[in-house]
Order: sequence, then structure tokens, then C-alpha cells
Amino acid sequence: MRFNKNDTNSALRTALTITICMLIGKLSNFDSPVYFALYPTILMTKGRQFSWSGIYAMFLPTFLAASAALIVSNLFYDHPFIIWTISLFFFDFMRRRANTPAKLNQLLMPTFNWILIIIFSHHTNMNMPMRIHEILLAMMITAVVAKTTIWLLPVTQKKQPITPMPTFDISYKHRFITLTLLGISVGFLMIIDLISATFCLVPVIAAATQMNRANYIKTIKLRFITQVSGCMIAIIFSVAMIGHQDIISYYSVILGGLIFVLALMMSTSKGIERDIHADAILATVLPIQLYIGSNALNFSSTLLRGWELAVTLGILYLIHLLRLTKRA
Repeated sequence: MRFNKNDTNSALRTALTITICMLIGKLSNFDSPVYFALYPTILMTKGRQFSWSGIYAMFLPTFLAASAALIVSNLFYDHPFIIWTISLFFFDFMRRRANTPAKLNQLLMPTFNWILIIIFSHHTNMNMPMRIHEILLAMMITAVVAKTTIWLLPVTQKKQPITPMPTFDISYKHRFITLTLLGISVGFLMIIDLISATFCLVPVIAAATQMNRANYIKTIKLRFITQVSGCMIAIIFSVAMIGHQDIISYYSVILGGLIFVLALMMSTSKGIERDIHADAILATVLPIQLYIGSNALNFSSTLLRGWELAVTLGILYLIHLLRLTKRA
């Protein structure tokens, strides 16, 4: 594996942006510091346009979805079935619009944030308007930090010829599969108070919106590798932090070094390998930001997250096997 200056700069940009945002989320005592890991990771691993307009266009649908979910949750707080029904209309609206690879990737964050607000409004006593406020702050801080690191380490990419983006034909079957998988998942989480499992819906959304069976299976396998191994990496990180988790300098160096290694592997890879490393970064930083505090390492929470992800992906794979059996 060879490292050139562009790869190193790309990894440094990613590591600096994610680490700085995560530290801001931790040190500022936000109620929901996880957004300060989620948004910078998504931006630096999935983003292609780092102009102000490009970042704005990437974050705006997510913010609008979260805000709309809050309004729906407040208006129909005593009628969860209505909230669930409106959620189905939202999922169908998003699925019908995702008729290109770019739109398919852009579907994930708005859909997940809608679900996040719905479930947390239903099962917790959190101040949800303040949560929306923190989402907006996380997006703004992420944009400023990202633009600063890009200014320090400029992006130098060769201009590639623009190729026409393929358009998908979204059939009723695609919409039915998406609504079935997401509807059952959200309905289950609205009935069962299992807040920790909410983040397991990220791979469910990714799998439910695939265009064919082959991509469905590939997505499940890829997410199993990245999501579960990400939790294991977070456990190793927690072990390295034992007795030192309240030392900010130590925490920053270890965290930044870990993200830099993963980002360097991502920047030197292409195709499916790049996707694996990108998803592994997200799967690693989320449990670190969620569970590691100055007074606790929460090994059990990270292990529980890994177990819930494994079970969720196992159920998705079982659905595939049942459909094969039915066909046979």
C-alpha cells in the first residue's frame, strides 16, 4: 500500500474534522453529543462537494426531516398510530424520489433522523426542540470546522469527465419492500421501549432501499463487517482509555490517531473497499461518542450495540433466506 500526499491530506482532513467536532460535542456538555460525531463523519466520508452551497444542500434535507418529525410528534403525541402512518407516507415519499445513485445515498440521513426524532419523542422526556437546536448547531459547527480543515489542507482532485448518472425505475415492489421493512421496524420500536436499538435502523434503511436482491445481500454483508467490527474497535479504544478517559489531551491523541488510521485506509482504497472503511469510521465513532464519558467507559452498552446490530442484520438475512425458500 502506497501513501501519497493527497491521500495523507485527505486522511488528515477527515481525522481533524471528526475529532475536533467530537471534542466540541463532549466538552460543551450537549444533551446529544452524538450529532457531533454523526454529521462530520457523514460529510467527510460521503460528501463530494465541500463548498458552502454543497454542504448546505447536503444538510438541509436532514434538518427539514428532523424538524417535520418534531412537529408531527408534538401534534399527534397521544396518537402513535397516526405518527406511524404519517411516517409511512414520509418513507414512501423519500423512496419514490431516490431514482439515482446519488439520491439513494442522500435518502439515508433524512430518513434516519426522522425515525430518531419520532422514537425519542415517544419514549423519552427529552427536550426535543432543544434537540433540533443541537442538530442545527452540530451542522453549523461541522460546516465551519470542515471548511477550516479544507483551507488548511486544500482538496486537490483531478477533474474527471462528467458521465450521465443512471436513473432507476422505482416500482411498486421497491416501495412495498421499503415500507414493509421500515414500517415494521419503526412500529416495533414505538411499541417496545428499546432506545439503544434505534441506531440499528441505519443498516435497515440501507438494505430496504436497495434496487435488487444482489445489492440487498451485499449491503447486509458489508454492514455486518463494518458495524459489528466498529463496535469491537470502540471496545479496544475503551480499553486503551482505562484510567485516562478524563485526560482530554490523551483522549484527543488516541481518538485522532484511530480515526486517522481508518481514514488513511479509506483514502487509499477504491470501490467497495472504500465503502467498507468509510462505514467502519462511522460505526466506530458513534459508540465512542455515545458511551464513553469522563466517569464511565460503558463496555456493556457498546457490547449491547454490537449484539443488537448483529441480530438486526441476522433478521434481514433470514428474510432473504425465507424468500428463497418460498421461491423454491
